[in-house]
Amino acid sequence: MTANWFECRIKYMKQTDDGKEKKVSEQYLVDAVSYTEAESRIVAELSTALQGEYTITGLKRSNISELVISEDGNDDKWFKAKVSILDADQLTGKEKRVNNYFLVTGSSLERALENLQHNLSTYIVPCEIVSLADTSFMDVFPYKVTLQEQEEI
Repeated sequence: MTANWFECRIKYMKQTDDGKEKKVSEQYLVDAVSYTEAESRIVAELSTALQGEYTITGLKRSNISELVISEDGNDDKWFKAKVSILDADQLTGKEKRVNNYFLVTGSSLERALENLQHNLSTYIVPCEIVSLADTSFMDVFPYKVTLQEQEEI
């Protein structure tokens, strides 16, 4: 099953370390089938994490096609990578570039690059990392298949 990622932006009042309240905006990534499910999932995920009221100020389909999570699980930042994959047309033999976007974990830009390169080393087709940049995603919520859903499949 292919992931359909949605970028969700929320605003809420956050208490700072000095006790003052400050309005903040945060961005999350959620895997969902539709906009309605994305909204429902982000509300469910944030209901336990955030106290008080919050507003969903933005919800849009993301161009991210794949997650690359480090094997040790210690990386806590999210980086977005643009990867150009070389594809040859079967009929004409011409090469064309197809851009894919990956979301990669890393504690730093260098660590995210290592994680991405390790992941891409398993690819059979030639590919090139075009860009890698820090994101403002606070968290990512992939779709989880429950045990009951697995038995139904």
